[in-house]
Amino acid sequence: MRSIRSLHALVATAALAFLASASDGHAQEPEQPLLRGEVLVGDAPLDTGTVVLHQVTDIEQGEIDSVGVSEEGSFSFRLPSPPDRAAERFYFASVRHAGILYFGSALATTTQLDSIYRIQAYDTAMVAEGGADIPLQARNIFFEPNGEEWRVTDIFQLRNDGDRTLIAPEGGAVWRYPLPEGARDFSSGQGEFAIDGTLFRDGVVSVRAAISPGERVFVFRYAVDDPFGPVPTPGNTEAFDLLVREPSPRVGVEGLELQGRVELEQGSTYRRYSGIDVGPGRVSVIETEQEGEIPMEWVTVLVGLALAVAALFVLKGRQAPAAAGVGGSPSAGSVGAAGANRQAVLVEIARLDEAFESNASPTDEERAAYEARRAELLRQLEAVS
Repeated sequence: MRSIRSLHALVATAALAFLASASDGHAQEPEQPLLRGEVLVGDAPLDTGTVVLHQVTDIEQGEIDSVGVSEEGSFSFRLPSPPDRAAERFYFASVRHAGILYFGSALATTTQLDSIYRIQAYDTAMVAEGGADIPLQARNIFFEPNGEEWRVTDIFQLRNDGDRTLIAPEGGAVWRYPLPEGARDFSSGQGEFAIDGTLFRDGVVSVRAAISPGERVFVFRYAVDDPFGPVPTPGNTEAFDLLVREPSPRVGVEGLELQGRVELEQGSTYRRYSGIDVGPGRVSVIETEQEGEIPMEWVTVLVGLALAVAALFVLKGRQAPAAAGVGGSPSAGSVGAAGANRQAVLVEIARLDEAFESNASPTDEERAAYEARRAELLRQLEAVS
């Protein structure tokens, strides 16, 4: 009898141990990470709308979930796996408000889930038919000899100081700007803009796409027979850089100060001229007998330009503090690493646009991923301005 009771006790003990083990095992199963977020329109919560969750990995990208916002503008997602930069697994969310698509920042680490994820949207404002007078925070022009012509990459950094996204009336433009005389073979980096977001006619480029508050970068490319002549500057430019690819000994610039040489890629060297608060009509490219004295300063900028994988390179994202030393706006009188590195970010935006434009039929996922990477680069510019 004693042996039977002992057997029962052993069985009961074993059963309890099994149940405890099973319970512990269940409790130890990792819970799906939670993304908690909010959508703001200006300073107020968005009380209606749908937030879309996007995932980007090294092998695929696309929308994986969607949810409506609450009356307080909040939303949440259970992520299928934790964000992990090392594993090349990233997430970001987007929302469409008043017809404009807005993105949140890239999630690359689990620690980012400790904070509320924010998507900033804005109400819209209609500009006048001729376009708005938007401050030109910076302009970078690259002149490159190409056989019998010169190729120009013209990068404009606008700053919408208002609290609304600017939109154009039907058939109008949000912003207009003249390009050098004789400009032809025009193309533009579309960024998050629709394919018909820009128009070039009669020497003037028109941006018809919406321009939200903050900094916006536009990349235009065109050809000219030669670089000589005035560079149209109808308004003030806060920071102006003009770079001429070498060898080009007969080219000089009036209205900007010669700074030295900048190597943007190995074997690709530019002579850099710059100025601060450049007023209307001050800049001209002139023909000289020789290039003149060049300060013996060289700044090397290592730019990651993986064009073939640009669509998948999105969101491998470099946070602004660790972005290869991204610096502030260029200043006159020195060739600082800050100015050169800022140019590197602008060049990367230009190359990213170029890679995207080469894809004749991008999928919605490719476009969304590209737009998120471009938005991250713009945030880097905003952080260092």
